[in-house]
Amino acid sequence: MSQKKVDQYKEFKKNRKEEIEKEKRQQKRNALIGKIVAAVLALAIVAALGITVYNAIRRNADAAPQYDRENLVVEDIAKVFATTTAVAETTTAAPETTAAPETTANDVETTTAAPETTTAAP
Repeated sequence: MSQKKVDQYKEFKKNRKEEIEKEKRQQKRNALIGKIVAAVLALAIVAALGITVYNAIRRNADAAPQYDRENLVVEDIAKVFATTTAVAETTTAAPETTAAPETTANDVETTTAAPETTTAAP
């Protein structure tokens, strides 16, 4: 062997412990980084699945019919009733009497009377 190779070998043997420790630290660091990346990816997947399930549940809940009293009234989408039914107008008179709704010749067939209500005088 040449003197240069002998010097390199001696230098290698001299620093071998430090080099081995350095490689071990680097392997541990790489393993830790790998575990952190895997944990972040797993968390992201779980969060995405959770959001998807939550949105599906909300969408199904919003699509379900609501059976409370206010939503039982069917809206007049085709405006069929708007042209055939007249709105009964009530006027406020003296507390002892009630007024009948006004009707015209066109409204006679479809007008319904409002329920009579009376209020007691104080």
